[in-house]
Amino acid sequence: MYQNTFETLAVETTLFSRQTIENLTWKEIGCFFIRNYMEQLGKTPNAVIGHIKGLIELEDENFIKLSSVRADRPVNAEIPKTHGNSREGRLTFNGIISNISKDTNIQCFHMALERTCSVYGLTTDYKEAIPGDEETTNSNPEPCPVCHEHHPHDETCGHHH
Repeated sequence: MYQNTFETLAVETTLFSRQTIENLTWKEIGCFFIRNYMEQLGKTPNAVIGHIKGLIELEDENFIKLSSVRADRPVNAEIPKTHGNSREGRLTFNGIISNISKDTNIQCFHMALERTCSVYGLTTDYKEAIPGDEETTNSNPEPCPVCHEHHPHDETCGHHH
C-alpha cells in the first residue's frame, strides 16, 4: 500500500546499567524495545510502519543492528560479536511511520523506552519533551526575529536587536 505521508522520528540516547551486561543481553534489550515501540504504535488507529531501525553501539567497538517493518514478525537483530560486556549502549533510533502525528510518535517512543529501562534496570539520558509536559510550553521562548533561533532573551546571538 502506498502512503505519501510518513512521520520520521530520529533519536539518539544512551542506556546505562549499574553492572556490565553481556552483548547477547543487549541484543535482547534492543529487541524488547523495538517490540514495545511497535506495541505502542499498535494502539494508534491506522498507524502504518514504514521501517524501524536501531543501532546499539557497545564498548570495544561492538554493536547491534535492529530492524523491523511489521509488528507481526520478529525483530531482525544482527550482532557481529556475541562475546563481550558493556555498562552502556548508545542507541540510535529511526522510526518511519505513516498516519501518526509527531507528538504521538514521540509518546510511543518514550513509553517503549521507559518500559525497557524499567524491565532491565537501566537509566537513560533521553530528554525529549513529551507533548503536554508543563515544562515544554514554558521553556520554549519565541524565536529571535533576526536569526530565528531559540535563545534566552537576555543572551545575545551575535547580532543587535
